[in-house]
Amino acid sequence: MSPAPDVKPSQTSSILKERRFKLSRACDRCRRRRIKCDEGHPCQSCLTSSSACTFEEPGKRTHPHKSKRAATLEDRMQQLETLIQAIPPQVFAGAGALGAGLPQSPVDPSTSPHASFASSTHIFPTAVPPPSLTAYPLINPSTFFGPVKPGSRNASPGSGFRMGSSSGGVDQFGEETSRMSLASSYMYFDDEGYTRWQGETSGLPILDLLVERHAVVKPDPERPIGQPSCKGLNGQPSTWFPDRQPRRTEANPEHIWKLITSFIVPELMDSLVQCYLSTSYYLMPFLHVPSFLADYGNPRKWGEPGFAAFIVAICCLSSRHTDDLRVRADPNDSNSAGTQWFDLLTRLRLLPGADKPTMYTIQSVLIAGVYAVGLGRLSKAFALLSEAITLSFDAGLHRSADDYDLFDPVEDEVRKRTFWCVYLWDKQASAHFGRPPLLRLRDCDVGEPAIVDDEFITREGVGVQPQETESRMGAFVSCVRLFVVLEAILDIPPSRPSPGEGGSPFLARAAAVLTGSSGPRRGKLELREEEALLDEICRALPAHWAHSVETMTSGDVLRVTQAERIHCVEQYVRMLIHRHRFSEMVAERLHNHVPDAEQDEAEIEAMRAAHACALQIISSHLHIAAKGLMTYYGVHVIHQLTAAGRTLVAMLLNCHSDSLRPLIPPALDALRSCVGLLRRFSGRYICGQRSGDLMEEFCRITQIPLETAPRQPDPGSTPPSSRPPWVRPVRKKASSNARSPAGSGDSPLNHGSPEDFQPTDAFLDHLGSPQPPSAAQPAFGVPPQPPPQPQGPFGMASAPFMDAGSLMQTDMGAGGMSTADIMAFLNADAGQLDISALLASPDLGSLDHQANGFYHLGTPAGGASALSP
Repeated sequence: MSPAPDVKPSQTSSILKERRFKLSRACDRCRRRRIKCDEGHPCQSCLTSSSACTFEEPGKRTHPHKSKRAATLEDRMQQLETLIQAIPPQVFAGAGALGAGLPQSPVDPSTSPHASFASSTHIFPTAVPPPSLTAYPLINPSTFFGPVKPGSRNASPGSGFRMGSSSGGVDQFGEETSRMSLASSYMYFDDEGYTRWQGETSGLPILDLLVERHAVVKPDPERPIGQPSCKGLNGQPSTWFPDRQPRRTEANPEHIWKLITSFIVPELMDSLVQCYLSTSYYLMPFLHVPSFLADYGNPRKWGEPGFAAFIVAICCLSSRHTDDLRVRADPNDSNSAGTQWFDLLTRLRLLPGADKPTMYTIQSVLIAGVYAVGLGRLSKAFALLSEAITLSFDAGLHRSADDYDLFDPVEDEVRKRTFWCVYLWDKQASAHFGRPPLLRLRDCDVGEPAIVDDEFITREGVGVQPQETESRMGAFVSCVRLFVVLEAILDIPPSRPSPGEGGSPFLARAAAVLTGSSGPRRGKLELREEEALLDEICRALPAHWAHSVETMTSGDVLRVTQAERIHCVEQYVRMLIHRHRFSEMVAERLHNHVPDAEQDEAEIEAMRAAHACALQIISSHLHIAAKGLMTYYGVHVIHQLTAAGRTLVAMLLNCHSDSLRPLIPPALDALRSCVGLLRRFSGRYICGQRSGDLMEEFCRITQIPLETAPRQPDPGSTPPSSRPPWVRPVRKKASSNARSPAGSGDSPLNHGSPEDFQPTDAFLDHLGSPQPPSAAQPAFGVPPQPPPQPQGPFGMASAPFMDAGSLMQTDMGAGGMSTADIMAFLNADAGQLDISALLASPDLGSLDHQANGFYHLGTPAGGASALSP
């Protein structure tokens, strides 16, 4: 097969040389001499000795299956190329006929990116394999190993492994190792030859610097005074432990292969790996695909537990994107996709050497953590993500390796990409679950990945990206920069009680020293600098990835999906900034007992901005779902939808000003669409079910009219009564003991949720007693409701959420509006407000839910729209 036209001949020959081990073996001379052969034609050893390099003598052991490899290789390659368009099977059903099913948006497509995307008629491909996968097909090493014996599925992962040690030469630092200024970084080799890192407090950096500059015993008269020398006693480069060799313990690759293929047949493994490279890979592009393809077919590579675990991890992740029942532990439960392999992954992680900080080990732990987040196993997910961070520290990924002549360009880029993927997910999980981040930018000095595609990066160097082709890495780097701003939002210290309130004087002083400020940090709490940095990142975004009409009318599916992804991340960060601002203002207003009617302009403006960002996020994901492109995304969509929905709930409950009234109808419609999307995700993601159930419970407790009609349960779904209670608030102490941010100038303890806010007894009793909704007391001190009234514009009693006696009297004084006036007011607003124009969303009434958890356009029963905003 000829290489892709955009790959240079020198790069092609280099990659082919890496893969040549699969088509040849050691030459006759090297095998007779029992020396390592690079399997070249001729090899380097024969060239050096000027000997004939032949491959004619039979090996010591005959392999009957190898005689068929050459004859069937081309057939397998052609078959796998055809498989690209067929895998995963029927996951994206209906994606090809989307254009005719979408009505024209009332918004001018020439001015709105959302409207232009909704009105586009492009038929987007269901998966886009990277160019390297097209040029060098995915071939597993099954022909190198014998068939799997029946009954080995339940074999112990440790049984049958013959552990051996391979001795190799110790890599030494050369005489011209780059000189480092004293920094908190020290790279070294451990006893097995793996690279490790230690920081400044270990004492090794200063010792390394002094040893490097240590003069020889006998002064060198020719050396200028003051110039250091790295020579040893004999004028040679210093050698550490010259009489010792690293001893690395490795497992038998055939045993690991047979263990994995007893759970995942090779053909299914190929399809899942290919699905990952064609979809989810673009979210976390840490692989150098040509190098990975070489490793995937290399039988020796399967002797590394980290690599084997990485393959199983991406099979777990891709199992959510296929209809193949073989990926499920329970064929009748779509949520069980990959769960049996997740247990296999745990067994592989127990093998000797599985804890070494190799790139594949770090990547496998990261992918396993992402899979566990979607699976709803949060403690396991947090442990895995923390382990990925720990391994990244151990390998020194967070520090620049430019001063070391150790890694070739491919390894250097993979290290950078892997670190930033770990960093990105640390911030993603921290923001969604309100946890402090473990990775801080202030602890890192690693550079950004090169914005160059894999086809132009070889072992010899990083090439130049053609000007006419936008690098796929550009979108990833832009997302990383947005998440750097997100760190600043997460990096806000909690408030501490002053010494007069029972706090510790030492901790108060220490907190001021560690945060670098002893006074109020109002500017920090308002996040003005962070917002300015976010604006700067957006202005610098290349036009190819900008959320514009030109981009959204493009037929390039990667450009469209990545532009939507960047746009949603931007809106997500902005929404958290604005939500934090009005949360601080609400907490301060409640602490000072200021009436709700006295909302200042700053609070109102922050609510409006957060509302607009939430609508942008929900609308974007609705459009992506309508086009059948959700497989290009991941579990982070659930996190963004959850954050947007919770922001809308907070906005509705804090909507006291008259100027905010027009925002209520679109917020209700967007909230319904958000819950509808979360329900769709619950077909494969337990975390989607968790978020959707919790959103519905928020609306039930606060009596927000979420649905206009009773919802029919989805066929095959778990009934709500048998689901876990998920998250329930704990009763707080009396308000006199609660701390407030007003006393210290810092943010409340729980970001985005004012700690000083106290629920009423009726609210707590409602949570603790299983009363029917009609008998339950409404939340937030709303008086008991009168008997049911005729249906209002939201399909509920006319005053469950908007009550004239409770809500409007606070806003307009004693002479508040009547119930009929309120309903007429809202009805008038709903009639004047064009929801479709605001959201520019397609009519998703025909959006149907498949067993695989994704979407296709069909005809719903009764013409009801479950997701239409």
